[in-house]
Amino acid sequence: MPEIRLAKTAGFCFGVRNAVEIAEKTAKEAQKTVYTYGPLIHNQSVVDHLEKIGIYSVDNLDALSAGDTVIIRAHGVGRAAYEEMEAKGLTVVDGTCPRVQMIHRIVEEQEQAGQRILIFGDPTHPEVRGIAGWCKTPPLIVSEEAELDDFALDLEDPVALVAQTTFNQYKFLKMVEKLKNMGYNKIGVFSTICHATKKHQDEAVALAEQASVMVVIGGKHSSNTRKLYELCKGLCPETYLVEDAKDPLMQEVLASIQLHDGIIGVTAGASTPDYIMQEVLGTMSENKNFEEMLNETFREVHSRDIVKGTVVQVNEAEIVFDIGYKCDGTMTKDEFGGTDEPLEQQVHVGDVIDVMVVKVGDSEVTLSRRRLLQNKANAALQDSLDNKTVLKGVVTESFDNGIVVLYEGVKVFIPASLVDVRRVADLSTLIGQEVSFRIIRLQPRRRRVLGDRRSVIAEENAAKREETLKTLEIGARVKGTVKTLTNFCAFVDLGGIDGMLHISEMGWNVVRHPNQVLKEGQEIEVLIKDMNLEKNRISLSTRFPETNPWNGVEEEFAVGTVVEGKVVRFADFGAFVELKKGVDALIHISHISRKFVKAPGDVLKIGDIVQAKVIDLNTEQKRIALSLRELEPEEPAEFIEEVIDEADLDGAEIVEEVIEEAAPVVEEAAEEAAPVEE
Repeated sequence: MPEIRLAKTAGFCFGVRNAVEIAEKTAKEAQKTVYTYGPLIHNQSVVDHLEKIGIYSVDNLDALSAGDTVIIRAHGVGRAAYEEMEAKGLTVVDGTCPRVQMIHRIVEEQEQAGQRILIFGDPTHPEVRGIAGWCKTPPLIVSEEAELDDFALDLEDPVALVAQTTFNQYKFLKMVEKLKNMGYNKIGVFSTICHATKKHQDEAVALAEQASVMVVIGGKHSSNTRKLYELCKGLCPETYLVEDAKDPLMQEVLASIQLHDGIIGVTAGASTPDYIMQEVLGTMSENKNFEEMLNETFREVHSRDIVKGTVVQVNEAEIVFDIGYKCDGTMTKDEFGGTDEPLEQQVHVGDVIDVMVVKVGDSEVTLSRRRLLQNKANAALQDSLDNKTVLKGVVTESFDNGIVVLYEGVKVFIPASLVDVRRVADLSTLIGQEVSFRIIRLQPRRRRVLGDRRSVIAEENAAKREETLKTLEIGARVKGTVKTLTNFCAFVDLGGIDGMLHISEMGWNVVRHPNQVLKEGQEIEVLIKDMNLEKNRISLSTRFPETNPWNGVEEEFAVGTVVEGKVVRFADFGAFVELKKGVDALIHISHISRKFVKAPGDVLKIGDIVQAKVIDLNTEQKRIALSLRELEPEEPAEFIEEVIDEADLDGAEIVEEVIEEAAPVVEEAAEEAAPVEE
């Protein structure tokens, strides 16, 4: 016995179903004759049904008057038709398929950008005529591959290519490839073939390859129905095109079914309503009805269901998903819940995404990712509140009284007192960082969510502390992170426990302020100098023995050695000279010059490079004494009076001391000055 198998996406597409629903609703609300500008869809049974409820098709607007209601057909119309309707004062209801409206926007924008418009499609089809009506310059229209041989366009001319929504997908790809092989490399290709059309065609082809008999249901004037028939006929010779159950060809269909076992394939054009499909299927099989076949073919979906959707189309405003249902699901940019970037950059065709079913209609399923994420986030927040689980989020804002952390689209406020175990001076430094926290108050309806980071850090520190204590001992070298700087020290995180690095231990050189050598967040190596765990005190140092600049000074700056250094600072009693980094020496004021020096700055200035003699060295006390006087020549006797005057001495005893001290110098000078006897 043959098996009747129905293609999954047979029948009304979204655009057609949308147009029919709009028409039926308009007729009900208008309560008077309503008109469609041309047949609403290419199916005579549907057109007859619409006439019964007061909707009539007109080919032009001449017979209509101001106030009449006119519905724009699913295929759409050109800009001029809209302008004519407005001028006549007609009430316009737009039933244009959203996919066709998207093509109208594309050609309008691309032509304004300087592109020539090329359309793949039937030039006599109302959809193609409507698309052309949005071009100021007549577009190029090509329906067959052979027509490309006479394609009269310069290879360097920029072209934007769109296709009729029901154009054959395989023919489209072959024609695009041929254009590229011909050297047209400045063609921007917009794949505007409706996904439902492509899906219809793909499923029809797959079914026709297996079927002994193939039945295509739809209007003989419908472009997409004819294409389905042609595709199936090429794969299954026993293919029939019938408009409805009363079609004369149905007798041949029934006779063919009696002669064949195996699969009897059935598909329908996008303008074929469900009731016509049901009548045809009912005629073909007495054992199954249309509803049963639909139940076997399609999955059931309900509001709030979580399903996996495959992205089949993306534009600036919405995403279309295949969710395995009889019609596709759509999602707006807002319901996607992503960033402000264009949707095309956030989602790509072929992506598989978990989505929530918001609404199930006859012609459309509305989906949301934002609500799914929101529900997941709320569940995680409630779990954190109930079970104290830890969550992670990124800090996005800071205020004087706290920070805002974004968790799965939900803003969590953490008060300043709960941000850290220590006060954070500048909360803005946390912006952009990922932080761990737990929820302590949750009021979703008021959108009030409070978090606590301090307890998480305290627990982490406690765990780290236990591990760190196992490795700490006096003299050990460990790595830590500078947490806080004060005027006199730095607190260093050693791993859950802090140590204090005093300013005097921040190196061998003199440090005026910790920020001269350290910054918060810096990782450094420190030496454990002292520990008192009972009082929670750990003293640190970065003065490592091997880096001590005083190592080897006994040989380098031995007493009697003449050295060179830079004057770095003054004191009342002398000047300090840097011999090398970390090693300073003192020139006492009495050893700056043989002359009397009232203040070091009278003779020297900061930055002077001087040569001096080492006159004393004490490595234990780290003291080196220098003398400039030792390297000066001794003064002759005639300068004694000048020395006494400069000293401003009074009292005979002091004068005698100065004279006595100067006497050897005078005698030596006299001997050198005495004449030599011959």
